[in-house]
Amino acid sequence: MIIREKIAPEFYIDDHALIYGLLGKYADELYGEAGMAALEKGTILYARERGIRMAKRCLADGNPLNMRTYLLYGEWADPRKATSIQVSGIVPKFLNHVPQCAWNDTWRKYGLLKYGAVYCTWADKNLVYGFSPAEKVDIPDLLTHGAPSCEFEWYGTDFQTDQEFYDLMKKKSEIAHYTMKDFLYHSGHALSALRRAFCLELGVPAAREIQERALEEFEKLTSAEKREALYEESRLDFLAV
Repeated sequence: MIIREKIAPEFYIDDHALIYGLLGKYADELYGEAGMAALEKGTILYARERGIRMAKRCLADGNPLNMRTYLLYGEWADPRKATSIQVSGIVPKFLNHVPQCAWNDTWRKYGLLKYGAVYCTWADKNLVYGFSPAEKVDIPDLLTHGAPSCEFEWYGTDFQTDQEFYDLMKKKSEIAHYTMKDFLYHSGHALSALRRAFCLELGVPAAREIQERALEEFEKLTSAEKREALYEESRLDFLAV
């Protein structure tokens, strides 16, 4: 029996990227254009559900839904510094860029960049949409599309001083104990959302086949214990907060 508390720390960005990429790979190999279309819809579903969770926490705390609170209620952190995120502007619009990304590195390592490009095209914009359809992020460049870095322009932050941004990041760290989710959770959610999308778009047998092929390869590349933990996690209610 897998004990979540023991195996969860073994999951990180590479696992999240890997299961997403493998699901895309087998959707593509088995079902072609229809599989790729289902992957796109699953990515949008996954991202919007993440945004909805963030919005629920934000509203429960009595805060409005805007771009500042979107940045405040983000659900993942990178304490291992596997990804390089650099701030390129704060006042009046928050800008950052990512010259090196652990997701991109993982997809490149395993020959899954084609599917990573789908993730990057749809994920962040739909995270913002799920949080609040009134907010907007522009992503003019992406590593998975061949650019030297990912570029993000976060509209509506309207910082008047750099200190306002640093104060927001301090608050983010203070509430991290209930806003952040580990990568076993994020990986399980990716499996859940894509599986549901495959069921809707391709049918239940197809969704099962894609999942099993992806989990088999995930196990070969990681371990049987991580496969079991991932599958069990995917059975959670990912709209619950």
